[in-house]
Amino acid sequence: MANDSNRSESRAYRWALVATGIVLAVIAVASVVVAAAWRGADGVWSALAGVAVAAVSGMVTQAAMIAGHRRDPIVFAGIVGGAWLAKMFVIVIGLLLLGRIEGIDRGTFGTVTLVGVGATLAIDLFAVRRARISYAGSSSGGDRS
Repeated sequence: MANDSNRSESRAYRWALVATGIVLAVIAVASVVVAAAWRGADGVWSALAGVAVAAVSGMVTQAAMIAGHRRDPIVFAGIVGGAWLAKMFVIVIGLLLLGRIEGIDRGTFGTVTLVGVGATLAIDLFAVRRARISYAGSSSGGDRS
């Protein structure tokens, strides 16, 4: 049974990563088209920066879950927690640097970032619910015999 749940968990995390990539690509195309028409070149770069932040925010955690879900729970938590800390560091530094760039349209950047991060969270929730992955207990953890 544990092997079936590991396969289901693996499939859910891989599906979430692929779905996130596809959804963020759609958001990128749509936001670039709208931003180009509304804000010009500054809007285009701002939209792309927003999608990049959303990708880092969502996909790093998804990749960490793929890498760690078959390991002991403490190792799994370390991988996911470490990835979360690393991505937060990268996001904060990136936001500080973007704040210094003159041509960033903050409205476009913020809107695209929020839409992208919201989409990645919705995909994660859908994947976990569909796979029936427990929030309280973990099917992670390899061999405990």
